Amino acid sequence: MGRILRLEPLTAEAFRPFGDVMDPPALGERPALGASVVARDGASTPTLAFNHAAPVALPLLATQMERHNRSAQCFVPMDVSRWVVMVAPDRGGAPDIAGLRGFLVRGDQAVNYHLGSWHHPLRVLDRPARFAILMWTTGHKPDDEEWATLEEAVELRG
Repeated sequence: MGRILRLEPLTAEAFRPFGDVMDPPALGERPALGASVVARDGASTPTLAFNHAAPVALPLLATQMERHNRSAQCFVPMDVSRWVVMVAPDRGGAPDIAGLRGFLVRGDQAVNYHLGSWHHPLRVLDRPARFAILMWTTGHKPDDEEWATLEEAVELRG
């Protein structure tokens, strides 16, 4: 067995090195993401995708992570109970396993991964879930996403 990572509640402060957290706005408010929803190096086509994800159970075994070096990637829950986010800083072009963070995300929180942030693929808990996902693409998938196998498996626990 590899490393065990306990999930912590998602907060904007804890997630700041990896991206933005959008909590539900108060009545009458209209917060927006601006400068961090970016694209570069030919990622000029905005893509608003919709995902219907099947639930998984904890503990969850993570063996790979992905990142997008040309675009931020924003996940906006449309019909979600809870979901899991695992992120890591970069170390020489790979996820730094020593800096892994795992978060338990409420169904009313949106997450915007900063350009180049290593993250685990989308995983939802409790029931099927629907998301809107915003990012920019070059139109050539190998240029838009990069995958890395973790040096050891990580078990995420609630």
